Amino acid sequence: MRSCSFPLKEIVVARFEVGEDLLLGIQQVAIQHDVKAGMFTVIGAVDQAHYGFYDPRKKSYTTLKWKPNTDSSPALEILSCVGNIARLDEEVVVHAHITLSGEKGEIMGGHLLEGCRVNPTAELTLLIGEGVLTRKRNESLNLALLSI
Repeated sequence: MRSCSFPLKEIVVARFEVGEDLLLGIQQVAIQHDVKAGMFTVIGAVDQAHYGFYDPRKKSYTTLKWKPNTDSSPALEILSCVGNIARLDEEVVVHAHITLSGEKGEIMGGHLLEGCRVNPTAELTLLIGEGVLTRKRNESLNLALLSI
């Protein structure tokens, strides 16, 4: 196990509008605030969801999708979305997991992917650290792991 620590630089709060992509929105806020080390939470709702599951045997993600139909909820509540923000070279990397619930209490979730469409809103609370958190490609796992 490895660890590091950074002093807290600032807290940023953002609200996403109907139709915005949740992952791209988080990335945009991170770029706007020049985040080099951060952690965040999100609450709100989406009316379509894309999330993934990393299969260590295949060393790749399986993509799961949810869209409303006549037998489903019209939207999903974001019960929890947590993650961190680091840099891979100069690129902002958002790593997050999301847990969602439908109106009947069904639970789903996984790795946050592009395609989670906000409806009606989502609220981001981002804690920005003073330091730089970096990622490095691990070819044997096909993942960009934290370099600590």
